[in-house]
Amino acid sequence: MMLRLALRTDSPPGLLGRLGATAGALLAAGVVTLLGGLLFMAPTMAEIVLLFGINAILVIGFQVFVGNTGIVSFGHVAFMAVGAYAGGIAAMPVLDKEITLPDLPGPLAGFAVGFVPALLIGGGAAALLALLTGPALMRLSGAAASIATLGLLIIVSNVLAQATPLTRGPQSLFSVPENTTFAGVYISLAAMVALSAWFKWSGAGLRARAVRDQPAAAEAAGVSVLRARLWAFVLSAFITGVAGALYAQLLTAFSPGSFYIPQLVLVVAMAIVGGIGGISGALLGTAVVTVLNELLRRVESGVSVAGVDVHAPSGISFAALGVALILMLRWRPAGLLGAAEVQFEARPPVPADDGPARPAGAVSPVTTGRSPAEG
Repeated sequence: MMLRLALRTDSPPGLLGRLGATAGALLAAGVVTLLGGLLFMAPTMAEIVLLFGINAILVIGFQVFVGNTGIVSFGHVAFMAVGAYAGGIAAMPVLDKEITLPDLPGPLAGFAVGFVPALLIGGGAAALLALLTGPALMRLSGAAASIATLGLLIIVSNVLAQATPLTRGPQSLFSVPENTTFAGVYISLAAMVALSAWFKWSGAGLRARAVRDQPAAAEAAGVSVLRARLWAFVLSAFITGVAGALYAQLLTAFSPGSFYIPQLVLVVAMAIVGGIGGISGALLGTAVVTVLNELLRRVESGVSVAGVDVHAPSGISFAALGVALILMLRWRPAGLLGAAEVQFEARPPVPADDGPARPAGAVSPVTTGRSPAEG
């Protein structure tokens, strides 16, 4: 039995097929990590590489829900905000909490956790929000569900802006420790890629896609539409909350305005460019949009081309992002990779060559061991 690398939209059946699909997704994450590590050594690229890894986790969380259920969510940035505040407050030292958040309730003010527990707290808080709001939102379909998730983003943003004892209201929350490192970001990326790939090829993921493609037939076969969508919603919220906690411990200061429409547009653009139906497409789309944004920002700051200084108008990066979205939706609406995934699959060994094939029904010659003359 041999292994080969393939790009396919489905997965071979059974445990080996699921392992091969998960290993292929981890390989794609490993390639991204290798390239990021090479760029991270350049001083001017360090923060960009970290932001790329966090955005990749965010887009993967978005893909887990949208790619498996077919419901376009405009509210996933709300889970990022909840994860950032929950993880950031949990990681703050106790003395800093007394200064920055003097009215913080006692159970929250009296403890501080490390980097990994802060990520789990951020992801858990976002997953809890999804579990509480999901039963109402996941009963909707199509445009109604998308508009409802946008309403969730607006509500969460306003609550964070008004919850002054917990978040300092519309002002920036600061004193969050800067714990986010290259290893922390890309180990988290590998873990979230493995988790999303395992879900995609599990029974829960297959049921979610069955509801996406044929809801009436899936329900007739005994699949609960609400439950199938809800598990994808909660898992995607957890992954997005982890990205938010990483983001909080990278910026160290942020406000509710840091998690609103501009961040939403960036996430949706990355998912559409790469392919909203696959994990490999999420990684590719994040890379393409990040490179495009960085190049245009450098042009905005001014570059020299053949001795001529070129300055682009401010804000051209968002304009170019809009043009890229229009072109992708016009010429390749499924994205660069669509729903295709990088996978390892088993390949049976090639049989030995027994000479030229004989026609069906032909009789094999009989050998007597004598030469023709003796015959």
